[in-house]
Amino acid sequence: MSKSEHDARAATGRGAEAHYERPWYRSAAAVLAGRNMRGLRCLDLCAGNAEFAEILRDRFAMQVTCADYAPAHLAHQASLGFDTWTVDLDADSAEVDRVAQTRAGTFDLVVSLATIEHIFDSDNFLRLCHTVLKPDGLLLVNTPNIAFAGYRLYSSFSGNRPFGEGHHVRFWDFRFLRTNLFLNGFRVAEDARRFHALPNDTLTRAFRGRPTAAAAVAWLFHACAFLQHLPGGRQWFADELTVLAQKEAAYPIGFSLGRVQALLAQLHGRPEAAAAVQRLREARRCGWLDEHLVLANVVDQLPP
Repeated sequence: MSKSEHDARAATGRGAEAHYERPWYRSAAAVLAGRNMRGLRCLDLCAGNAEFAEILRDRFAMQVTCADYAPAHLAHQASLGFDTWTVDLDADSAEVDRVAQTRAGTFDLVVSLATIEHIFDSDNFLRLCHTVLKPDGLLLVNTPNIAFAGYRLYSSFSGNRPFGEGHHVRFWDFRFLRTNLFLNGFRVAEDARRFHALPNDTLTRAFRGRPTAAAAVAWLFHACAFLQHLPGGRQWFADELTVLAQKEAAYPIGFSLGRVQALLAQLHGRPEAAAAVQRLREARRCGWLDEHLVLANVVDQLPP
């Protein structure tokens, strides 16, 4: 089964029941409420069953466009009265860029929740967000924190496989997300990661379907509500990454090694080249490429 076939079947199944109390919805809504963000023109990217699009419209008075590529999702979004936009983020880069240009500079805010972990080419995803936002526009993105202690425990019982493997195709902690955002033209404006829920489902899977044992161990994770406030605690004890990032006037050079090398060659001699190189060097100076050895070496070899 192809990814598009999988996603189409999942979209049909999700349409059967709405869920408005997901942890990532609560986390994102808290960021919007805390900044009194109302009445904006907003893109809900990979809007799915449109639950959060309804929250954006009804609670925050936003003018919402829903983007997706699953026909069942798009039909459901349209039935709720939303403007819809067909976007396939797994298409080739040239096609994603072409589609993005049709809405360039349109939105004040892009919201994308529990999506980036499902996208093969995260540069495509972030570059599209950068293109469709107005200058200084905001991106609110959410994804599971793979560094969370509950997911680490799952992995230790599951042959070191990450939680969500086979369903998620990319895995994110704050450091990796921040680096990808920065190299695609964004700077983090608010780090809103926090602990939301006991990992009952995660540990039931880790303990091979033993819910009583899982619940007993999951109960201990109540301590995360306190531990997340210790220095460095959110890295281990926040289960959700929710980040608000601001678009900067920077060329989205990207994180993927092949894309970075190709764009450096393409930009050679153009005004954007110096800004792209400066962006890469700033990431290197901040230490954000230290574990990405090949990309770090490419940056180190750039001519002065």
